[in-house]
Amino acid sequence: MSASAVRVGVVEKNQGDYWDTVNAGWAHAAARLGLAVRVTAPEYEDLDEQLALMREHLESGVDVLAFVATDPDAFGPIVAEAQAAGVIVLTFDLDAPACGRTLFVGMQPGVEMGRAAGRLMLEHVRSGQKVLAQTGSTAAQGAVGKLRGFVETVSAAGVEVVVAESDGENLERAARIAEALLAQHPDAAGMYGVYGYHPAIQARAAEAAGRPGVAVIGFDMVPDTVAELQRGTVRASIWIRDYYFGYLAGVAAHDLAVLGGDEVLALYGMDPARPETTARLLPITAYTPQNVHEYVSWSEARLNRQR
Repeated sequence: MSASAVRVGVVEKNQGDYWDTVNAGWAHAAARLGLAVRVTAPEYEDLDEQLALMREHLESGVDVLAFVATDPDAFGPIVAEAQAAGVIVLTFDLDAPACGRTLFVGMQPGVEMGRAAGRLMLEHVRSGQKVLAQTGSTAAQGAVGKLRGFVETVSAAGVEVVVAESDGENLERAARIAEALLAQHPDAAGMYGVYGYHPAIQARAAEAAGRPGVAVIGFDMVPDTVAELQRGTVRASIWIRDYYFGYLAGVAAHDLAVLGGDEVLALYGMDPARPETTARLLPITAYTPQNVHEYVSWSEARLNRQR
């Protein structure tokens, strides 16, 4: 199979600024390697719609199917169907290691990233103080893990955590919840959110409430969060290298389709008989007002100049 013939169907879990960066990675890999990549996603997290989009890709004809595993236990049958048809299956961003996929490229386990965020929060709050936490889902494996790891870490240090109801990935609702939390808890010293839209929303809510001392810690480097880091209203945001989820999954899709599965996995130092080895977990970086310029320089070099 020639590189130009590789057709890749991509199914993500939802839409938004975060995925724009992931998809820039897919687009750059496609341009460099001659892939035909088609990206699809539900507007909001919807497992049934993801499965329907995966089937649509299979019916249209693809060589590689890459998807974000919102539920680690839900994709086994369709993965088996794809592989029976000779389609290579990859996961990215979130994994489902037992589904039979060939390779995963993505984030560290959610609970570990939540613990990292908790350690960052403890640089700004102390035992006996209170932190407010938000989530966009009570079911998505990444969100659940990030919240659990954070709560475990700061609670063990004597910090009280108030967890709000889910905003269901609705930005307006997230803003209303942030405002209500601040009004209900005038003694809160910090705010935390598990999705990329939370840091900027929380920073703006704290500023509007006249609470500039509230420490906002979160995830991702979407444009609004970068702007708030530059202003100093977000104390830290963890970058999980989302661009490379798309870029490296694109590279893997090319290599596996053109060169062969077992051979490529061996080249990557992986054992196809041991799924726990067939995962490429990317390191995280915490950006603060002091080092956000490093991300901006990377973004200008890697994203802006290639778009």
